[in-house]
Amino acid sequence: MRPILPTLAVALSLCAGAAAAQTAPTATDLRLGLTGEWSGVLEYRDYQSDGLVELPMRATIRTPGDGATLVQQSLFDDGPGRPVWITTVSLDDPAAALSTSASYRAGGTPELATETLAVVEATGPTDWTLIYSRTGEDDDQPAEMRVTQRRVGDELTSTKEVRPVGAGDDAWRFRNRTRLTRVGD
Repeated sequence: MRPILPTLAVALSLCAGAAAAQTAPTATDLRLGLTGEWSGVLEYRDYQSDGLVELPMRATIRTPGDGATLVQQSLFDDGPGRPVWITTVSLDDPAAALSTSASYRAGGTPELATETLAVVEATGPTDWTLIYSRTGEDDDQPAEMRVTQRRVGDELTSTKEVRPVGAGDDAWRFRNRTRLTRVGD
């Protein structure tokens, strides 16, 4: 006769492990929690002067409720009478860990991108780190890009780094960063 308690303990352990694996949030789950009003700054490296420039910004993030789409409208203050609006619509594919987006800016060509999404760390719905990665162009040159997005409570920081395609890890260079605080729903 087999002892029931050790067998039961193993079965419960396997069930608990399976439940934990099923409840791990996807990058899309975490991104959908960004809906609301945000305020802060955009810092970017100016390629002409190689200096850092800081602009005040506000962002509104909404979802139509389909569990996959986010719409972000961002307003940057580029000086008196020079507001810059950028609207980005993104559609996530949680199963493939991809996000495809289109960004629009008055007077500019729409930017289309598909990024790979990776959850680096997630200890809760408002405490996590994601990495977005893709290949595209930076300063009119082919480049690999990664954005590290870190949320801690009502604080959200997104840091974009770039490097020439095929370059080593030491070639990553800061491009821009947004530092935002959630100010409303």
